[in-house]
Amino acid sequence: GEIIGAEALARIRNTEGELIPPGLFIPIAEENGKINELGEQVFEKTCRFIKENQLEKYGIRWINVNVSPVQFMRANLPDRYADILEKYRVDSRMIRLEITEKSIADDNYLKNQILGMRKRGFFFVLDDYGTGYSNMTRVKKYPVENVKMDMSLIWDYCKEPDEILPNAVATFKHMNFTITAEGVETAEMVEKMKAIGCDYLQGYFFMRPVSMEEFLRVLKERKGEAVQK
Repeated sequence: GEIIGAEALARIRNTEGELIPPGLFIPIAEENGKINELGEQVFEKTCRFIKENQLEKYGIRWINVNVSPVQFMRANLPDRYADILEKYRVDSRMIRLEITEKSIADDNYLKNQILGMRKRGFFFVLDDYGTGYSNMTRVKKYPVENVKMDMSLIWDYCKEPDEILPNAVATFKHMNFTITAEGVETAEMVEKMKAIGCDYLQGYFFMRPVSMEEFLRVLKERKGEAVQK
């Protein structure tokens, strides 16, 4: 029931000040190469946010940052990210890099890049499991520590429970992965995900996407409640 982590999200506004969905601008950024600048900017802002606000004292163990497959095409990606970590003197355990299930399909270069970054102390999370074509054997070959079950799997199970999701969770945990359930929006979903063994829950039931300032305010309020008790 505690907030122990978060995910860094990119948001862009149009000329009227309205938010543009990531599903629209991320593919464009990947196509024109701007994803390299965008991804690095989000990573650096996250490191600065962690350092300046000492998030550890609020019980935050990590913040997840997404990395696009396009970014892995840069040979110097491990060095650039390692330099940013050193710049802000942030413990590598405080950052977990998210890669999508689709991106790991038979891509040896990406795997080698991940292994190189893992040697520099970075930790990886497999995002959106259940939306691609990967199998558990392939996942096992990648140095990830957490598997995030896609919200489509979570919603389908909550509507019509079967053995597919519980078995997948049990298998991954047997393989020493921790499991995050995405898209959790109701108290009933919370109980069902806890019952099948998910370690972490993420979704609107806990918090909708907020600014860094609002997130910090929530953490401070909860810390104050803990002190009063």
